[in-house]
Amino acid sequence: MAGEDLDELLEEHCASIGALTRHLREVILAARPELTERVYRGWHGLGFHHPSRGYIAAVFPGADCVSVGFEHGADLPDPHGLLEGTGRRLRYLRFKPDESAPTHEHLIEYLDLAVA
Repeated sequence: MAGEDLDELLEEHCASIGALTRHLREVILAARPELTERVYRGWHGLGFHHPSRGYIAAVFPGADCVSVGFEHGADLPDPHGLLEGTGRRLRYLRFKPDESAPTHEHLIEYLDLAVA
């Protein structure tokens, strides 16, 4: 449970980014209750670990969006063309408080792909 550490992580962000970060956290944990979470202050993110797959994803609050990064995102299928990034390993879904794409259903689908 991230609790107070998550509160500290979100202190410097506006209310809409804080609320979106918390909402995405809830979506992730509801879809994949086997995941454990940990705040990474150095990375300014909330990481999620699978019991057998290890670290799979993290939520990174930013100035105007919240990114959900997938540790092995470059190897994931991208059925909706939503993954961003050009690195050798990581890919991101970016969520903005005032936009609807990607959707929470997309997030769950990509989480399932990351765990598979």
